[in-house]
Order: sequence, then structure tokens, then C-alpha cells
Amino acid sequence: MALLLEEAGPTEIATRLRGMPPRRRARIALARLRVAGIKPERFVAIVLAITALIEEDPDSHRTKEFRTVQIAKALHRLASGYHRVWELPDERGRLRKVSELHAFPRSSGQVLRIMGRAVEEPCEWVVEKHLPGVLALKKKRFGQHPRCTAPVSPSR
Repeated sequence: MALLLEEAGPTEIATRLRGMPPRRRARIALARLRVAGIKPERFVAIVLAITALIEEDPDSHRTKEFRTVQIAKALHRLASGYHRVWELPDERGRLRKVSELHAFPRSSGQVLRIMGRAVEEPCEWVVEKHLPGVLALKKKRFGQHPRCTAPVSPSR
């Protein structure tokens, strides 16, 4: 996972991403995670947690693409914005906020699919090995998923 982050390349601010191909924007998003200091263990934890949530919820989508996109959305939120505040001194010499810019890259489409696959594939063996244990610990600590214990309402 650390190698994936190192190969991500340079970062770019969110206001300059428009018009770039999805693969490059996904690499930039991974690079922003590296610059933000997000540890590879956090990536593995996110993959395992989202897979466990989807596995436990009986009404959840079961497609691989859904899981991949949800993983990428969670990662994308960790370091996805460009924030800038301009301050100028007032007549008393105190700094006063003049203007703020908060720009977030769009979190949708092929960028999420590419980013999710890049992170999910190296974690597959962890999911295979540890998912049953995670689900058992969750059930022991917090009980059965509410939708699994609720009575099924008759269909109309």
C-alpha cells in the first residue's frame, strides 16, 4: 500500500483538475492522501470496514463496483479539498479575514472506480482472512444488524 502511495506522483490543487483524464485525477487523489500523512493501515481498515458493512446489511448492494466506489468515497473524503484564507491587517494591526476559498474535487465517476480498485486489490487477502473475525467481533460487541432481527413486513 505504501508503494501505491509513493507511485501516485505529484499533487495538484482541486481547482486545476478540470479536464484531466480520470486516471491522472485518481493518482492525484492518492498523492493528496500521501501528503496528508494518511497511513496505509487506515486504507486497509477502510476496506475491511466497508466490506463488513456491506456483508452484514441484508439490503445492501452486493456488486463489487458498489463496494469499490464506497471505499474510494471514504478515502477521497480524508484529503480532498483545497482551502485558502487571505488575511490582511486592519488599522489596529490585527489580522482580519478578507477572503476564503474552499474547492473540492468532484467525487464521482471513473475517478472513484480507478481509485477504489487501486486500493481494494492489494487488500483482498486481508478481507478474505479477517472479515469473519471482524463480523463476529461486531456481533459480539453490538449485536445482530437491526435489519436482520426486524420482522419482515408483508409485501403489498
